[in-house]
Amino acid sequence: MRRFIALCLLLLALPGHADVEQLEAYFEQTDTLVGSFVQTTRDEAGNLVEEAEGAFWIARSQRFRWHYRTPYEQIIVADGKRLWVHDVDLEQVVVRPLDDAMGAGAAQLLSGDMANLRDNFQVIAGDDAGQVELQPTDPAWDFQRIQLQMNAGVPVQIVIEDGLGDRIEVQFRELERNASIDEARLRFEPPEGVDVIEGS
Repeated sequence: MRRFIALCLLLLALPGHADVEQLEAYFEQTDTLVGSFVQTTRDEAGNLVEEAEGAFWIARSQRFRWHYRTPYEQIIVADGKRLWVHDVDLEQVVVRPLDDAMGAGAAQLLSGDMANLRDNFQVIAGDDAGQVELQPTDPAWDFQRIQLQMNAGVPVQIVIEDGLGDRIEVQFRELERNASIDEARLRFEPPEGVDVIEGS
């Protein structure tokens, strides 16, 4: 399920006025976003499957580091060209072209731009203030809906519903917009001794 969250991206905008305007403002006014997150995955019956926590660093366009710290460590880095997924305990790194790894994960979603979102999603205004629902235009994608909650021009929650009934909820905390990010965080060098697998 983490791989699903990591190998995703994009978004869109259409009606929904004030809510969509917040989303547009995010992409217009945000160059970087830094914070922590709590991610929960529930099955179709609502049972908790997994809870994970970590930190993230996002720099548009298409660069980010998404670091799962619990319950096991995984580091996901997009450098604008490639996506690296490092399973620390397995001592394994999978790398693939970023364009081949697009889906609907939180980091890729928020590091993109409005033009890509318009090409890939239909946007429906949500029931609550600041809420936007996104439905993929390509039925082959592995999820049915993304729900994005905005507050004061930044995202505070993303909910992804896949085609199997699972619900993945990512809560963002301690957000800093346009904070300085060390460029080293947005690059990845495989540690010595790990297996590096070229994905497709």
